[in-house]
Amino acid sequence: CGDPTKPKATYVSAESSYALYALTGAPANAPTAISFLGGSVRADANFAFDVALDLDANGRVIVYPVRVIGGGLAGASQATGVLARIGLQVVPGAFDALTEAPKIGYDTLTTQVVSPGAVLAVELLDYQTCIYSLGGQSMFAKLTIDSVDVAGRRVYARTVLDPNCGYRGLVADSLPRN
Repeated sequence: CGDPTKPKATYVSAESSYALYALTGAPANAPTAISFLGGSVRADANFAFDVALDLDANGRVIVYPVRVIGGGLAGASQATGVLARIGLQVVPGAFDALTEAPKIGYDTLTTQVVSPGAVLAVELLDYQTCIYSLGGQSMFAKLTIDSVDVAGRRVYARTVLDPNCGYRGLVADSLPRN
């Protein structure tokens, strides 16, 4: 039956597509990172992103949570003084097959190296957006790399975000139930 005291979800899960540059070698002011609530952004010293993407020597995508790049300086909330935490985990199967984010197993301390088609489940512990939520302190998303242009140092990615605090539904254009 679920939690009868949990507020009902009010926002549909949204799909987004991104055309980003690799973090190293990107043109000035080019988007190199994703803010799940804000879209594609430049990874810079403002740390206004959730994950940044780069390419390794083999053309695989390296996904960096903001805390890995910024250390103790990154993601500090002005409202709470607490660091943002972005957890990642590789999930087997196709992007569309992941309909609900896992409850456990997120790595908040290291990068993930993925090839096109790989799927990452993402936990966003967002103290500013979810600070007063009765549903939970986290939002959940999924991320896949659609393709990579190694010569042009471009990464094409897709996400689905459930913007309801504490809900894990990852079906685009639907209202989450869990």
